[in-house]
Amino acid sequence: MSAIKVGIVSLVVGTIGTVFILVGPSWFPVAASVQADRQDELYLALMIMSSYIFSAVVVFLVYSMIAFRARPGDEDRDGPPIHGNTTLEIVWTVIPTLIVVGFAIAGGWVLIRNENRPADRLTVGVVGQQFEWTFVYKDHGATKVSTVLVLPIDRTTEFDITSKVHDVIHSFYVPEFRVKADAVPGLINKTYATPTKTGHFLLECAELCGIGHSQMRAPVRVVSQEAFAEWLSRLRPVKGGSA
Repeated sequence: MSAIKVGIVSLVVGTIGTVFILVGPSWFPVAASVQADRQDELYLALMIMSSYIFSAVVVFLVYSMIAFRARPGDEDRDGPPIHGNTTLEIVWTVIPTLIVVGFAIAGGWVLIRNENRPADRLTVGVVGQQFEWTFVYKDHGATKVSTVLVLPIDRTTEFDITSKVHDVIHSFYVPEFRVKADAVPGLINKTYATPTKTGHFLLECAELCGIGHSQMRAPVRVVSQEAFAEWLSRLRPVKGGSA
């Protein structure tokens, strides 16, 4: 079998793998933010490319194991001398380089878009401590604190994430938003999400932070912008808290 035929077989196998990726069940939770949609699209492209690369490597490997295996009586013989193929080496260097650079550019573009900060964004302070989360809102100069993360749909939220002084490192992660950032004592990390679906989700700590790590969760509710404004107006301000 010629190399061209083996290449065709690998393309067919790669296409079958791509079809399975496209029609098979998703391993991810529902995408509930603009950022999640962008990251899922990038991940899908990576999976499709990986399907073809994996198929090419495995098909050529299996073919080589069969076609060039040692026959009875060949155990003590040296193989024929083989010289390098300059053209082939250039091709298999240039193509992977283009693929890696292309995905690096795509990943950077997604990151830039995900961290876009519109002027009308909502800012929510996120404070982690063993083993709970608290959320700080500013409402007309008043500081309000909640143990439930409530967000308005279709509005970008900036999360200012930190951890209590003398606490440990935690990690803010809502799987449906596909955004994550560490909560570090004395340091504020920022991440952004624009919810696209109303409903109830769950914030999880994604950093092993102690014996109660598995229980360090908080409910997340995405509501209409009108419902959010009403909820925020009913939330009691912290005594002495002001902007």
